[in-house]
Amino acid sequence: MAKVTFTAWKTKAQLLDVRSEFYPPTWYTGPDRRSHACATVEAWKLRGNVPHHVEATALLTDAILHDDGLRNSIFSIRATYSAAFCRFVTGLVDTKVTGPRRTMFQRAMDLGLPASFVELRHEATHREPPSLVVLRKATQRSLEWLWDNYWANIDLDVIGGVLQYNRDEGLPITTVLGEVLQEFVHGSGSRPAQKKRKREHEDGIAGRLLEICSMSRDGMDAGLAALSVLLLDLKLLFDSERRLGDSMNAMFEKWDPVLQKVADGHSPFLLFLSEELVHKLALNPATDSPENTIDEGIFLWLDHLLNSPTWESRKQYLPRDYIIAVCHGQPSHWAKMMAQNLQLQQQGSAAVVPRRQMTVNKSSKKRAHTVSDGEFSRKLQGHGWGLAEKWDNRPLGMTLKI
Repeated sequence: MAKVTFTAWKTKAQLLDVRSEFYPPTWYTGPDRRSHACATVEAWKLRGNVPHHVEATALLTDAILHDDGLRNSIFSIRATYSAAFCRFVTGLVDTKVTGPRRTMFQRAMDLGLPASFVELRHEATHREPPSLVVLRKATQRSLEWLWDNYWANIDLDVIGGVLQYNRDEGLPITTVLGEVLQEFVHGSGSRPAQKKRKREHEDGIAGRLLEICSMSRDGMDAGLAALSVLLLDLKLLFDSERRLGDSMNAMFEKWDPVLQKVADGHSPFLLFLSEELVHKLALNPATDSPENTIDEGIFLWLDHLLNSPTWESRKQYLPRDYIIAVCHGQPSHWAKMMAQNLQLQQQGSAAVVPRRQMTVNKSSKKRAHTVSDGEFSRKLQGHGWGLAEKWDNRPLGMTLKI
């Protein structure tokens, strides 16, 4: 039987909006929205079913906003910090509230909560409130812990709130895709994802991109084509500080996991991405200089997709012949180089294949004959298959007149 979960927010989009207000991206330069997020959580509490992590984030953030020595006394600031911090820790480790009876330290160990949080909570409850320096540092660490253990994981469900937001409010798909891509490039909060969560973060980004593309009004392929255009138009695949001749390995390592997961989710994405790359490289009349770093970057990305071992299992989806045809005869320096490189690779492969086949045939001719005529044939016959006495090579749909 399906389990029904009641939440204080109507859609996942509302929860993600509040998250972006508590933890604004590093590239965000707009007004401070933390007070609005705190007010939203306070309204949610009237509805009930607000997770402790969400409430604790609002309390700790509100304590930071209350930290103004010109408007509030030091005593009230310390008291606000202490109350918010104690409620955060108590809601997690108090075994009288949830779970079997265990000590707070044992409960903290189960949750991965630092033991120092329990000690500081005991001091703030039963002794003098800690100093402002200690409370400020503990509050910041608490918000980081809440990010790692709650907020960073809420968009791992591929039905992320961005999708609902796009569908309900009619935003252009490029706007929504751009938000997710910018989040991946610049980070989605005040602290980047830990290494142990890096793979989960990449899976979440790729899943959200695929779901957004699937909700395109013109179909999945149109969404993936828009994603390919956006990656190049926003220059997200290139380092803005890169100079001519510099390595692109850092960008390859950053983007390969996400792009490969998108390609695995829908293989035509590689076709759209490679076509967009070659069109930018060969058909853009404004870029025909050998010193253009963007053109060099596009050339290196195409070469990476076509020849890197990390893309070996996906190369069948890359239109190598089409890339040669587009680049052949173009005036652009990098387009000419791409066509020459691919043609040389094809010629080298044609020269190597016959020699390799001769070597393989000499060593395995007898074994292949034995397998095909013996064990393999018996297996086929066991499944109802047999060898035809006479092969009729008429095209399908034609009848033989007698």
